[in-house]
Amino acid sequence: MRPTWVEIDLHAIKHNIKEIRRVTHPGAAIMAVVKANAYGHGVLPVASVLLANGATSLAVAIPEEGIYLRQQGITVPILLLGLTLPGQAEEIVHHNLTPTVATWDSAVALADAARRLGSSVGVFVKLDTGMHRIGLQFHEAVGFVKNLLTLQGLTVQGIFTHFSMSDLQDKSYTHRQFQCFQQVVTELRNQDIDIPLKSTANSAAVSDLPATHLDIVRPGIILYGLPPSEEVGGNLSLLPAMQFKTRVIYVKKVPPGSKISYGGTFTTSAKTVIATLPVGYADGYNRLLSNRADVLIQGTRCPVVGRVCMDQITVDVTHLPSVAIGEEAVLFGRQGQEEISVDEIAGILNTINYEVVCWVSDRVPRVYINRE
Repeated sequence: MRPTWVEIDLHAIKHNIKEIRRVTHPGAAIMAVVKANAYGHGVLPVASVLLANGATSLAVAIPEEGIYLRQQGITVPILLLGLTLPGQAEEIVHHNLTPTVATWDSAVALADAARRLGSSVGVFVKLDTGMHRIGLQFHEAVGFVKNLLTLQGLTVQGIFTHFSMSDLQDKSYTHRQFQCFQQVVTELRNQDIDIPLKSTANSAAVSDLPATHLDIVRPGIILYGLPPSEEVGGNLSLLPAMQFKTRVIYVKKVPPGSKISYGGTFTTSAKTVIATLPVGYADGYNRLLSNRADVLIQGTRCPVVGRVCMDQITVDVTHLPSVAIGEEAVLFGRQGQEEISVDEIAGILNTINYEVVCWVSDRVPRVYINRE
């Protein structure tokens, strides 16, 4: 196996879903969000653990992700969070996926495909309560749902929205979004329309806003042991599931004045021991970490020096007594008593932890462990 890998702790995934179940309203089900290859963690092993420990359905972004799960034998409901085009309707119905609808043309195409296949399709209606990305606006939602109910072969299984600021300590905007959602639900009920599944709670709302849990919650990043932000999630005890590791591939001593890696952006000021690691930006270790991040070797921080290359990085190990080829290096994760967190890497890059774990590319093997 390649000496660069990510280690996924399935015990941590199990722990996290049980923590989510602990704080979720007893009457609410859990729809686990496993889009983007389970946020880079590997969708099939992760989904299997989630479904065995409290999740009753899954959510993905695009049909291809749902189709893969069906091909691997996953039979639970799978919601497609993104909108789809009419030309995708037949494959969605064929694989018994649950599409999100917010346009009439797509809804008609889904109903037509269901009738052609001698089947039916259940859909979730998406409301835009303030994110202004996809979804029906308040004034058009009730009429749209009433029209959906006239389509043969199509049933409305759920209605949902997405909070855009629930990861902030100030929940005023989220409260307004929730109120808007509830107004639509009330208006539907006033017209004798009661949609079975109502969903608003994402990861931050699962943690901080129990009143929004309704019929089903949709945790994402917290499944993987990462907080949605520094401002929320204090009542959850999460375990990060991913560690990014590699091994020392080469060690050399260089004299003062040596320029390291492309562009010579780092120059040694004294005799320096450089260790080369076989990982780079093609693996998801961002080039913007050049001269800014540390890695762990022998439980000690070692600075990345010089530019991150496509397949290799160079680190200064002068302060270690000796470093051998083959020694483990941790890019993020824990080694000994020291830790480099995903959030630390995200902070250096002025981004979010979601992006850091999703960056890890397909050429990096996923190794699964159960660290109980």
